[in-house]
Amino acid sequence: MSHAAYAFKIQVTPKEVIPGDVFILKVETDGAKTVEAEPRTVRYVAEFLGSKINLYQVKEDHLLAIVPVDIDQKPGKYQIHISDGEKRHKTEVVVRRHKFKTIKLTLPEAKVILSTEDQERANREADMLDKIWPEMTPLVWNGRFSAPLATEVSTGFGVRRVMNEKKTSVHRGMDFRGETGTPVKAINSGTVVLTGDLFFGGNTLIIDHGMGLYSVYMHLSKFNVSYGERVSREQVIGFVGSTGRATGPHLHMGVKLLGVSVNPESLFKLEL
Repeated sequence: MSHAAYAFKIQVTPKEVIPGDVFILKVETDGAKTVEAEPRTVRYVAEFLGSKINLYQVKEDHLLAIVPVDIDQKPGKYQIHISDGEKRHKTEVVVRRHKFKTIKLTLPEAKVILSTEDQERANREADMLDKIWPEMTPLVWNGRFSAPLATEVSTGFGVRRVMNEKKTSVHRGMDFRGETGTPVKAINSGTVVLTGDLFFGGNTLIIDHGMGLYSVYMHLSKFNVSYGERVSREQVIGFVGSTGRATGPHLHMGVKLLGVSVNPESLFKLEL
């Protein structure tokens, strides 16, 4: 594999983010080619906050990655490095300070403190999910991402919930209001890699969009697709319900990118 680079332009969008957001890292090579490279394959690798990020070829002269920022990332200006043969290019992104909302909840004690049996089940399922996120498959999403429901968000990403003054959890997804049976749509094209009944999420569906990007849909009343099925953006994949540890019908939707829980809303805003 050889390179014939004529130009190397790096663009970060947006240039300022808050913890939990994602941003686009785009490289334009102005006609540069990698001999025998196939479209939508890895062309370069970027380094950001100690992690390696694959850039995928989406056009002959256009490479792209979606990059996660952890919710616990401290404010500051952070460099991104990309190697092009012997040359090393760099750019930067700014992480702004942000204070997430805190809410206090009073719930039945059994909803806050789990029995030994329930905790063991939850731990087994968490281990199972942790084996999914590292899987890196080719890019299959296409174009912009869209919300799974056109309804109001009841609880946003990053909200800190204090339950019965005893337990604090951080909401790492978005809760969409919806009546039982409301159709839930895929946020983009991908492959269904999980349909199962989980302790916390109830009927849970996970879609692999490629590049280490996964969308998660919880508390469904039932599924409309099967494991291994290829789905397209806005295809109905299931229906709103209240299964699992839900206090009423709604959709909890999360996004995992390279193993990091990120704000779905920031993904929906990207112009891809």
